Amino acid sequence: MLITKQLTKTFSRQKNDFDAVHEVDFEIKPGDFCVLTGPSGCGKSTFFHMICGITKPDSGEILFDGQNIEKDSAQKWAARRATDISYVLQGDSLLANFTVLENICLPHQLSSKSVDLKDKALEILREFGLENMADEYPANLSGGERRRVAIARAFVHEPKLVVADEPTSDLDEENTKIILDYFTRQAKNGKAILISTHDLSFINDEMKHYVMKKGVMSKV
Repeated sequence: MLITKQLTKTFSRQKNDFDAVHEVDFEIKPGDFCVLTGPSGCGKSTFFHMICGITKPDSGEILFDGQNIEKDSAQKWAARRATDISYVLQGDSLLANFTVLENICLPHQLSSKSVDLKDKALEILREFGLENMADEYPANLSGGERRRVAIARAFVHEPKLVVADEPTSDLDEENTKIILDYFTRQAKNGKAILISTHDLSFINDEMKHYVMKKGVMSKV
């Protein structure tokens, strides 16, 4: 589904160049649940930004469904994120002036493949224990609740690949389990799941574990 070849991104700090991501070869297929670990600042988020079209690589290739996409326009990437690739960023990415239900549905309803996603959104909210929050605004939610809403938004339109940067960082043990169980079920249903985390405790043999150190990725 998604393959990177020699993917590299170079930054400059105090007039010295360094590779935040260095020649990364990576592949994820339908049904894979991949977990990327590594210390803060090792390049995980930069790698995610490149494979989701937020940041352009300096060299290397990104192939999605067999097509080379790393040089696609911002408009093509935006359309892809509204259809085939979902990205759950770190932090709070909800729109303050829209309800929970609107936050989940609106980004995808603006795409060319617009469909009514309300029922699907409510179904996911029920699974996440947020069925009573559909008409609330983000300001009335806790950090963990906002994180679960962002994850619901990533799945509501049935994407092929979901990339999530520290998706359980704001969650307690109970809600972390709910989210990870949901990710696992979605992978078993054929979606490709790629997440980053600092928590090694939940990684199991059904997951593919990768580690990034100083921009270099390796499989455990």
